[in-house]
Amino acid sequence: MNPASPTFEDLVLAYRNTAAHNDSLFKACTEAVWADPVLAAHRRHVDEARLGFGDPAFHFLWQALLEAASRRFQRPGLLEIGIYKGQVISLWALLARERGIDLSISALGPLAGQPRPPGSLRTKLLYRLSRRFREQVDNGNFYEDEDYEATVRAHFSKWDLDFGRVKVHRGFSNDPKLLRELEGEVFHVVYVDGDHTHQGALHDFVTFGPKVAPGGWLVADDAGQDLPGSAFWKGHEAVTRAARILPSLGFRNVLNVGHNRVYERLPG
Repeated sequence: MNPASPTFEDLVLAYRNTAAHNDSLFKACTEAVWADPVLAAHRRHVDEARLGFGDPAFHFLWQALLEAASRRFQRPGLLEIGIYKGQVISLWALLARERGIDLSISALGPLAGQPRPPGSLRTKLLYRLSRRFREQVDNGNFYEDEDYEATVRAHFSKWDLDFGRVKVHRGFSNDPKLLRELEGEVFHVVYVDGDHTHQGALHDFVTFGPKVAPGGWLVADDAGQDLPGSAFWKGHEAVTRAARILPSLGFRNVLNVGHNRVYERLPG
């Protein structure tokens, strides 16, 4: 696959949700990343510095989607829910500069750790007695304490990008103050990669899905448990189950690359 072709529109038109197609598409997107100097350098740095998760194939998906957004909208607005160490928003900013895409980037997240409670006995008891705690552990919701903002800023600096141009909403996606800040906002691409419990993911889909402009896209991370194929990790059952609400919110699943599922918001 040439990184400049096919377009996102080509990928959607050719897409079939079969094991053979999902596996071949995932492989082709991965190869396209390593064949492209910009995508490969960014992804290599993410891997070496441990700045994020996910698969290299997603870098090609983001390039294709951002280019499609720039063709469909005059100046697409992007929102990531779940900043972590800035892998995705730094890639968006890098692609905007390198591919000449005029866009705006917003990001929502606490920029802080959520460490697991200390003590093996206490942890074992919590895991046994608390369904919420058990789901948080099983879905990877705990992160070590560190200065995440400094990490993200260094990540941007690595590529001579200005983190100050990102509109940051610092906090969790259910914070009433942040929800008031975002009231009335409309985005053309929303990436949901926050709380991976069923309740948390469902909240993000229901709350931020309506903020996607008609013709725009919502990308659901870790939502591929029910996808056919064997070449990729499929994410979490809780997020996959939560994503099933998206059609009732006016979305159609148009493309899947690994466990990243792309939903287009339909008119009306």
